[in-house]
Parts: sequence; structure tokens; C-alpha cells
Amino acid sequence: MKEVFTIEKEFVFNNNIYEITSISIEHNYDVAGSICQGEFIISGDYRLHEVSINKEDFNFKVPFQNDIRSNVNLDSVEVTINDFSYDLKEDTLSINVEYLVEGEQSLIEFAEETDLDEFLQNNEAEIIDLSSEEVEDEREEEKPVVILKPEVEEIEEEREEIIEEREEIKEEEEEEVIEEDKRHHIDKNTIVDSINSEESFVTYNVHTVTASDTIDNICEAYKINLNDLKKFNEFEELTLNMKLIIPDEED
Repeated sequence: MKEVFTIEKEFVFNNNIYEITSISIEHNYDVAGSICQGEFIISGDYRLHEVSINKEDFNFKVPFQNDIRSNVNLDSVEVTINDFSYDLKEDTLSINVEYLVEGEQSLIEFAEETDLDEFLQNNEAEIIDLSSEEVEDEREEEKPVVILKPEVEEIEEEREEIIEEREEIKEEEEEEVIEEDKRHHIDKNTIVDSINSEESFVTYNVHTVTASDTIDNICEAYKINLNDLKKFNEFEELTLNMKLIIPDEED
């Protein structure tokens, strides 16, 4: 199961804001029964005026909730942030979060006919009608229940093949991500938060360069060296209002 969801939300500040100087997103979630629910936490700081050196903090929470299909292994459910972007107009901060909910589906039992159709489209399996092997009920008015399932041996073979394919796909995706990071720098208006587990995540900060900023004090403030800073940003020298993407690895 893989489903993509999008949340759009607006937050209004008490005053008009000159600029967002840094912003980051985190999230947590829990799976209970057939419900996956949690919240996105958006935090950072801002300046009210162009000439102001003081920064104010902000923190907003956006709850989310999604139904999980009954044939999905709940222990395998994961929530990953695919994309995060924002826009500021006067006193209103608009955010857009795209996230992925995925989990492993059972190969034998299907809650709905659509789940069976999806499985058949992605896998080669022989469907047999077991109703012909059912013992006739003594009550002639009742008809035998028709059960359509792939044969057990074929299911085991399919399961092993799917596990192998998933491992191969996972390795290929990891290699593609590494190569993609080498070819392209991260979009300055987009923060991608990659979640590996419920308790492990990476946060990215967006820093807006001010007149008093230098490379040294930025590196010192965020505990990052120049080489790592340039992995996420392309620049020769700092310019006013330049936005820098900075990973926060302390979490």
C-alpha cells in the first residue's frame, strides 16, 4: 500500500512580517487500530522589520489522520514527508505538506475486491475456484461460499520473489538518491524531511542571510563546516537575503 496525501494550511501572525529567517518541519505519528494519526510541527523565526535585528520565534502544529486498509500489516506502516513548501504574504504564512503513507499488504487475505485486483495487476498468480471442492450443505436452499485465492505454494513463491524485489528496489532507490544529491542542490523554497522511523528524523533549516552575517558565524551558529554547507547550497560568496539550506543533525 502506498498513498500520497497533501495538506494545505494558513497561519496568521499578530503583525505583518518582513521575512521568515528560518523554518523547519518535524512530524510524529502513531498507528492504533486502523487509524494512523499524528501531527506536523512547523517552527522557526522571523523579523518584523527590514532594519530589525531582533527575531521572534514561531511554532505551529498541523494534525493529520488517515485510515489504514484492513489487509495492511500495521507494524509496517510508515509516514514519510515527500515535500514541504511555504509562502509568506504580509501577516499570513501558507504551508503545503505532501506526505506518503505506506505499509505491507497481506498476500493471502484481501479485505476488498479492489485489493485483490491490485495484487493481480502487480503479480502473476493462478486463481482457482475452491467452491467446486466444497461439501454440499444439507440445506439445499443455502449455496456454498465461493472463495477465490491463489494456491498456497504459489503464494509462498510470490512472497519470496516480492521480498527480493523490494530489497533490490530499496537498494536502487538509495543509490538514485545519492546520485541525485550530487547532481542537484536542494530547492531553496522546499524542505524534504526524510523519515526512517518513528523516532528517527532529519530537520532542515532555512537561513536568510543578513547584512551582519559571515560564512564563519553562520557555520558556528548551526554547528556545520563549510564543506557540508556547500553540499546543500551553491554559492561563491554571501549576498543579502540569500537563503541557505542547513541540515540539523543534532536530532
